Amino acid sequence: MPVIVLLRHGLSSANTAGILAGRTPGVSLTEDGTRALEATLRLLPHTSFARLIHSPLLRCVQTAEIAQRHIEVTETRIGEEFVELDYGDWTGRSLADLVTTPDWKTVTERASAMRFPAGEAIAEAADRAVSGVRFLVGELRELERREQAAERPEPADAPGTAESAAGEKPKPAWGMIVSHGDIIKAIIAEALGMPLDDFQRLAVAPGSFTIIDWSGPFPVLTAMSVTAAGLAEAGVPGGGGLSDPE
Repeated sequence: MPVIVLLRHGLSSANTAGILAGRTPGVSLTEDGTRALEATLRLLPHTSFARLIHSPLLRCVQTAEIAQRHIEVTETRIGEEFVELDYGDWTGRSLADLVTTPDWKTVTERASAMRFPAGEAIAEAADRAVSGVRFLVGELRELERREQAAERPEPADAPGTAESAAGEKPKPAWGMIVSHGDIIKAIIAEALGMPLDDFQRLAVAPGSFTIIDWSGPFPVLTAMSVTAAGLAEAGVPGGGGLSDPE
């Protein structure tokens, strides 16, 4: 019954400057971003996590460190599969400039066909991120299985004990992934069965969390782009849309 929280890094200096940071090193959270993130993390419905995996980029490292002040984590690791898209020649450019390029229409309407100049294809990034989520879901399911086996009573126990234990609903294992806007949107799109070409219809605000429940036959989105900041960090409800650079 794995449940995964997708946490986008907090508001960064690149977000406020309107720059597509991509994998540029040294991009950090702003003071406002840190404060908003702290407030949002207090809204988490669960505080015990078996795994926390984060992108290696500084803004995600900082976000993961802040998250660990509010949750208990059994194991933390870096996940290269959740690193930001390689925007190639677009890295470091302003969003205002990029929206005037011929490729912008492809980004917004046919994302599956877009490869950034000298960079990564959106489809490639989506594939690696989704594969990473599937691996984590499998890992959490195995943890659940082991926990159930460890709690199963011995045959010598009192009559009826085994039946009552078997009838109890197993506790879900929770995982957290700290990543970037486009990566998280691609994960959400796949979970909802949406074509990648439609993933720009989703919005994931900086410092927000999204929750997907993998306990059933298909993933269920139970919360999306939750923030305590509300409209304070964006001009549209939820934020994280096309006007929000990474």
